[in-house]
Amino acid sequence: MAISPVSGVGIILTAVPSKTTPENLEKIIAKLEKQRDEYRTSTDALDKNRTIKSLEERLNNLENRLSKLKQREEEQNGECQTCKTRKYQDGSDDPGVSFKTATSVSKGAAEAAVRGHEQEHVVREQYNAEKNGLEVVSQNVRIKYGICPECGDSYCAGGVTTTVTRPKTESAYEIAQKDENPAKKALEDRFAVGVYDRNDEYGKLLNTVA
Repeated sequence: MAISPVSGVGIILTAVPSKTTPENLEKIIAKLEKQRDEYRTSTDALDKNRTIKSLEERLNNLENRLSKLKQREEEQNGECQTCKTRKYQDGSDDPGVSFKTATSVSKGAAEAAVRGHEQEHVVREQYNAEKNGLEVVSQNVRIKYGICPECGDSYCAGGVTTTVTRPKTESAYEIAQKDENPAKKALEDRFAVGVYDRNDEYGKLLNTVA
């Protein structure tokens, strides 16, 4: 905008545009569309067709600019291609857990999904130990992390569950219940004294006379 010279000095003011955002562009587009529609309905406007054509050209340029701006923001705020295509798959020989086939998981949900999967291993290892007469000595879950080579962000790279088992140790009561246990046999013989059955040959004769 030219301003009349002051004291012989020419002054030129240049408008400084506000920050270009999708919201600002959408507002400008809406105003231009309104103007275009008003010209279309006007019957007495001079150079009507030329004005409409000019408005449509400006609208087309602004819409292309808006599309590119939105795409750029999505690329900056969204996941990179490597993170988008990352998949997780179980590497164990346990057929009863999840992720037996490669499955895509978003970067934000990956850690929770991996922890849930490892918890499946924890529960199933406990069940298998009980079924096979073993006892679990310790269990440990370790979550692994990595750095994406494309975007540089940290991501959950998987998990490992370690289970240590050993044969169950028998309690004193369980040992006492076994037939081959001398303590139990002596207990049975004690109550069998004087109740001797010759046919079954069970029990013992009382050797002393009261």
